[in-house]
Amino acid sequence: MFDLQEEFGTDAKAEVDGVWISLGEGAEIRVARLGNPEAQRAYRKIPRAIRRQVEEGTMGDKQAIQFMAKFLSEHILKDWKGLASKGKSLPNYTTEEGKKHLIEFRRFRDRVWEIAADDDLFNVGELEEDAKNSSKRSSGTSDTVQEK
Repeated sequence: MFDLQEEFGTDAKAEVDGVWISLGEGAEIRVARLGNPEAQRAYRKIPRAIRRQVEEGTMGDKQAIQFMAKFLSEHILKDWKGLASKGKSLPNYTTEEGKKHLIEFRRFRDRVWEIAADDDLFNVGELEEDAKNSSKRSSGTSDTVQEK
């Protein structure tokens, strides 16, 4: 039987708090779902003229990158582990550190956006499967949970 909850149900807490995603080599980022309620409320608080520029693509490139990095760092990218830049370990996550690296590395910014837009990562069934795999790892098996 096709269970709607298992296939389409989302974990409301994970949507806002984020899910940990492996980037490889021990690096992980915790990312919230793009359309989570917190992010939607924040977006609605942005002045209408600025939202219109974003939605219509009429904002200048530099301003758009600044806007996107700020929004992602405050509402979507929640934490990181094991990241470095130019051979130097990054400090603990803060929105300012996040914004700085999201501006500097376009592909990192694109990757965070891509992860946040992947609704399947916040699916109840997927999260339950990840939890099972995680408990197997902690009991001594060598399975690793990687992003799809």
